[in-house]
Parts: sequence; structure tokens; C-alpha cells
Amino acid sequence: MKPGLLAAALCLAAAPALPAVDPALLNLAMPNPQALTGVLVGQVQSSAFGQYVLSKIQVDSNLARIMAATGFDPRKDLHELVAAAASKNTGLVIGRGVFQPSRIAAAAVMAGAVSSTYRGLEVLTASAQHPLPNGTLAQNSSFAFLDSTLVVLGDTMSVEAAIDRYIAGAKLSGPLAQQAMQVSAGNDIWFVASQLPAAFFPGKAPNQGFGNLANAFQSIQQTSGGVKFSSNGAVVSLALVADSPQNAQSLVDIGKFLVSLVDSNRGQNPGAAKAASIADTAVFSASGSVATVNLTLSEQQLEQLLMPAGGAQPSRRAAAR
Repeated sequence: MKPGLLAAALCLAAAPALPAVDPALLNLAMPNPQALTGVLVGQVQSSAFGQYVLSKIQVDSNLARIMAATGFDPRKDLHELVAAAASKNTGLVIGRGVFQPSRIAAAAVMAGAVSSTYRGLEVLTASAQHPLPNGTLAQNSSFAFLDSTLVVLGDTMSVEAAIDRYIAGAKLSGPLAQQAMQVSAGNDIWFVASQLPAAFFPGKAPNQGFGNLANAFQSIQQTSGGVKFSSNGAVVSLALVADSPQNAQSLVDIGKFLVSLVDSNRGQNPGAAKAASIADTAVFSASGSVATVNLTLSEQQLEQLLMPAGGAQPSRRAAAR
């Protein structure tokens, strides 16, 4: 592993004994992913914030109908998610949970999905001629159950390739896979990426004002981060591996500058005040070529993030009902 990647992983994986991503899910990702992200759904749901979110979910008649037809309740039957991307147009979502594949497949076919078989497993596909209602599956996307606890979703070629890897017993290796294991060990929601963000900043930034912002971001080689929930709130972490210690420090300086801008607009409106209160908790640091930022958010701040600008103050008593 590159020194920068190792340093970033160590910054974010402070508690390696905690639950980490299921390797069986990682192994279904494509061999050379550019980005991996995951959610330990059970961990999130058991947190104070997760319980608050669950209390706000409204089960309308349409969702109730789908749950009854499929026998799947996402509020309790989904345990973990991993998403892998090889490019902007190629991706895969892998889910672990408690599924009833035959009931879900029958409901999908009734809703318009096309059923086919690939290497002995049923693949359900939404097409232009048979789109699924309410955007439950995008056009020309597929999903397949590998067993009663494992599902893969994505474009059809990616789903079939995941089936190939499942049957072959493939294992994902390399720096990104190692980093995913380390970062996920300290976070309930996590991500790692090796794709350069420089693609968002073509050419050189103008040398005026704070024009070196784009150049600083072009120096980023890898990124990783996550959210760890607790009974009191959450810690949000981000690590940026730059191409030099100087550029890592530049990223820290830019972060502090942006926080000062947010703070200067604190009194403009409720949204600005909310953003400023979150920015107040930001702690920036640079170690070698790695720039990090950590935000410690209270449970109240987390709940406020779900509230519309100018909305009523969230009530823990209401959430508990």
C-alpha cells in the first residue's frame, strides 16, 4: 500500500475491532473499482439518529403494498449495502439482508420486469418496453439474488459479471480493498476512492483571488471518509491524499478559509446559521501528504439536517413516540 493510502486509512480507522464491511460483499465488486462505499445498515439503525430517522418514515399505501407483495421490509430486513463503481456509467450495488427471492421476483415480473436465467440464477431486468413503476429499477438495469441473503443490482453486464465472480469464489484485492476494510472498521457509513477529482477541474485554475482552489483539488490522489454514529451524535471524517505535503497543507488552508466564509454569512438566513454551526466543529490537520477534516455533530445538529430551512425544531420526544 502506498504511504499516503496507509496514513489516510490510519487516520480514519481508529477502532479496527469494530464491525467492518463484510468481505463477501467486497468480493463481488469489479476487479478494479475506482470507488467503494458502504453502509452498515444495522449499525446506523441502532444509533440514536437511526432511530430518529426510522420514526420519521411514513409507510404510505404504495410502500405497504410493495412490502406485502415482496415480504421485504427495508426498515428491518436490510443489513448492509456496498456500492462499487468502475466509471461514471458502470456500477454495482451489493446488499446483505433477509430476502424472499421468489416472492420479490414474482412481484417484479408482475410490475413489468423481464425474467431471464444466467448461469442458473434468475436475473430480473427493467427495459424500455417494461419499465418498473415509481423508478424502482432504472431502464436496462438488473438485479439477481445469489442466495436468500445476498442481492446484486446494476447494469445487466455488471450483474452477470458479479454472478461469475460469485460462482468462481473470486476475492477482491489491492490497495482500495485493503483501505475499504480499514476505513469501514471505524465508520458506520464509509467510502474510499482512487479516481482523481481533477476531472472536475479541467485545465489550470486562474491565478486570481482564491483561484488556486482548483489546482489544490487537482493534487488529490485518493480520498476516503466516513460517519460514525454514537448515542450523542456522530463524527464525520474525511481524508485527502495529496501529491505532496505542501499541497496537503494547501487543502487544509483552503478548508479553513471556506469555513471562515461560511461563518461570515452566519446571520444571513436560518440555512446559513445551520451550516455555520456545523462548520464550527470542523478540525483540520495535515500529516505528510494527507489532509484530514473531522466534524463532531451533536444529535440535535444531525436531526436539524433533516429539517427544511426555517422548519420547526425537531423534538426528541416526538421522535420517541
